[in-house]
Amino acid sequence: MQYYLACLVVMPASALRVAVQGSGMASATVARLLSASHDVTVFEAGRGPGGRMSTRRAEAYQFDHGAQYFSPKTAEFADAVRDWRERGWVDVWDGRHRVWSAERGVAPDAPKDRFVGTPGMNAVCKGLLDGVRAVYGTRAVAARADGRWRLTHGRSGAALGDFDFLVCGDKTAALAHRTDLPGELAGFAGPAAAARSARSLVLLVATDPLGLDFESLRLEGHPSFAWLARDDSKPGRARSDGAECWVAQASPALTERLLKSVRGGDRRRGKPNAIRRRIVADVAPLFADLVGDLGGDAPNVRLAQGHRWGAAFPLSPLDGDFYVDEARDFAACGDYFADLPARVEGAHLSGSRLAASLLAAWRD
Repeated sequence: MQYYLACLVVMPASALRVAVQGSGMASATVARLLSASHDVTVFEAGRGPGGRMSTRRAEAYQFDHGAQYFSPKTAEFADAVRDWRERGWVDVWDGRHRVWSAERGVAPDAPKDRFVGTPGMNAVCKGLLDGVRAVYGTRAVAARADGRWRLTHGRSGAALGDFDFLVCGDKTAALAHRTDLPGELAGFAGPAAAARSARSLVLLVATDPLGLDFESLRLEGHPSFAWLARDDSKPGRARSDGAECWVAQASPALTERLLKSVRGGDRRRGKPNAIRRRIVADVAPLFADLVGDLGGDAPNVRLAQGHRWGAAFPLSPLDGDFYVDEARDFAACGDYFADLPARVEGAHLSGSRLAASLLAAWRD
């Protein structure tokens, strides 16, 4: 099923038709900047924008199941975040942020501004794409035809249009099991496919009040988990039913162990269910230990769901901020490039710097 968001914009005769694959931070940034003077269409396989800044809603609960927050490290990104805050897309996540280690136990984490999208992490990408034509629920497959890019629906094969330029913000388009990028783009597709990324499993769990004395806990060297975050403690997510919405990110070791242990299951139903059962079994003792330290009982779990990110953290990022092949009217951006890889900030910088480069080249 396709979902469209569009607006009527009068473009100059010299405007290019640009297709953007993906709607995460890098894609949303480049699409917004290019759309000021060119005819841009975003194609997203998911039901809405955000990529790893997505927000999951399950029954009556909400979870940021990818990026938890971002803290600017460059003046360029700090300026962008300041603008987003003025627009009401982000706010500061004040709270008790802790770090755990086997040596020290639980201690305060380093103080810094932690920004989150509000009322969900995907609010930033939604805001950036406001007024940009976007097609959701559609994996667009690209092929070169008569000097242009012809996009078709990845499942039905239906025509999606011809475009003068293609921007790929979705690294998976370059993987061997996809056919999005033709062989003539081997100069990008080869290195991009070889840029390894760590997989990640995330548990989304709604509980009765736990009484923990933190809203986030970063775990250093824990055998099972790397991160705990209480989603309902973030701005714009307050609840009236007393439930707490926790996101638990599995450690790389637990992720690989669980994924390997369920290889024989049904890929569509059995595998996700098996992973969820096993990660729930692992997280329950963790919560019980934390609650037990405060003298409480084991938590009552109202809802538990699992999510798998197939390429969560780039391990071998590509050089540069972005990639451009002028001869083939193609460019790529994302958080898998070298500048601040695996961060919201890195994705934004990649997208904004690519847009600036393209606009300057097209003016010339």
